Amino acid sequence: MKNSKNMKILIILSIIVLVAFAGCTGTQDTIKTPDGEVKISQGGSGPDWCKAGTKMTTTGADGKQGSFEIKGITTYEGKEVCESEWKSDEGSMTQYFNEDSSYLVMISKDKSGNIINKVDMSQPK
Repeated sequence: MKNSKNMKILIILSIIVLVAFAGCTGTQDTIKTPDGEVKISQGGSGPDWCKAGTKMTTTGADGKQGSFEIKGITTYEGKEVCESEWKSDEGSMTQYFNEDSSYLVMISKDKSGNIINKVDMSQPK
């Protein structure tokens, strides 16, 4: 996550992943794409929009790997939200969001765990 291009890619990928999770009916699916392979395994506990343990692992054509996991329902900044985390060799990004996506906060960290960016994409009230 060295620049804003990587952040945009992660945001887009996260949205695609959440849509894929919503349609995931089996316990594990593998999707092959021109850019690599995506493995999705469905979690068990929690509401359909935030199943703790749901995980996606990507392997790019270049062999680089990343993982995205839904951690489950938690409280963040006084709001009950779903927590998810993207991890790669370059760092991580934690997302906090509600069911209708009107609340979305993303926190990016470098590979040492230092916060490098916090973005609040919540819809105005």
